Amino acid sequence: MTDHITAPIPTPAPAFAPEPAAAAASAPVAARPARLSRRRLLQGTAALGGVIAFGTAISASTTPAFAATVSRPGILSTSDWGASAAKGSLPTLTRRPTHLVIHHTTHVNSDDFSDAAAQEVARLIQRNHMTNGWADTGQQFTIARGGQMLEGRHGSLDAVVDGNRFIEGAHAYGFNDQSVGIEVDGMYTNDVPTDAQWSSLVHLSAFICQRYGLDVDRIIAHRDVPGAQTLCCGDALYGKLSALRDEVSSALANGVDGGAGPSGDYPTVRLGDEGDAVRRVQVTLDVIGHDPGAADGVFGPTTEKALRDYQSSIGTGVDGIAGPRTWGALATHHAAGSTVSSGDSGTDVEYLQRGLKASSGVDLSTDGRFGDRTEAAVAAYQKARGLAVDGVAGAETWRALKHGQ
Repeated sequence: MTDHITAPIPTPAPAFAPEPAAAAASAPVAARPARLSRRRLLQGTAALGGVIAFGTAISASTTPAFAATVSRPGILSTSDWGASAAKGSLPTLTRRPTHLVIHHTTHVNSDDFSDAAAQEVARLIQRNHMTNGWADTGQQFTIARGGQMLEGRHGSLDAVVDGNRFIEGAHAYGFNDQSVGIEVDGMYTNDVPTDAQWSSLVHLSAFICQRYGLDVDRIIAHRDVPGAQTLCCGDALYGKLSALRDEVSSALANGVDGGAGPSGDYPTVRLGDEGDAVRRVQVTLDVIGHDPGAADGVFGPTTEKALRDYQSSIGTGVDGIAGPRTWGALATHHAAGSTVSSGDSGTDVEYLQRGLKASSGVDLSTDGRFGDRTEAAVAAYQKARGLAVDGVAGAETWRALKHGQ
């Protein structure tokens, strides 16, 4: 089976006609009308490959309690990248979506990571969708090869910031009135997204989940849609969805920011303390598998026991207090621990920066870019912990951070 996108055949009317709502999860999927493969929508754009892929799945969920602030990502709005005006009005649904759907465009994996290339991809997508009768770009957001995040359908950025409404898209046939879609530009059948794309996907997904109160189990792929006839979002990216959910959970627990701020603070907390920092500890412990009880921001005996159990499991000093070394371990728990050094970028660099910031109190931006300040912070940490000092975060440095040394 090949990757393709399915959607109702557009009518001649200029205004967008919403697709039918999905059936309940327990109901059988009804036979669908004739559909137009979106692979045909992008024919004639061979230089960029040819498809925009979309989809959904259905399940019940409760609104999760998030521990930290996920900052608003730097998303280019439709006006920033020069979008054409939408045809007619776009349906605004005055409620929250129930799912976040991840797609890949199946474009050729370009090595052009520039802002200009990212904006051209956004314009290409919109041009082809509108040429074939849709009112606007189908998906709400796009992540380009260089990690640039772009608003797709007009109004989607303002809607997610508001957190109580969303713009109905045309990316998930039969489920558009329940979901928001993110397109990751490229073909991910065998390859995985770039580090910059992955970092942006984690950040944007966490922001959307936080604003809409979505649990991470609501992050799904096109192929998971009942009745979907596609392999989207590609086997390689699909194989990373579990890691995406884990990293989004960590981001919701620890925050995602560009440096100093509420989500970048790691104050020492102990029995009897209350507040956001305590809540972040509680949610992180719960994600890791040490039950702290309710994530209510109150550091009680149950939270203390869970923290002691966690400290014991990683081999650090067991005192039931979340101090710098314990914070450093919590902040880096989900990192893959790959060797990173000056010039690298991506999710592991961001985890490293958070771990250094938490364990050493260093004033360090958590932007996922390994620059001179990160190198200096790594070297300082290595020296303080009696490790070989080379400014490179290798196995020994990761081990020290993850084990609260």
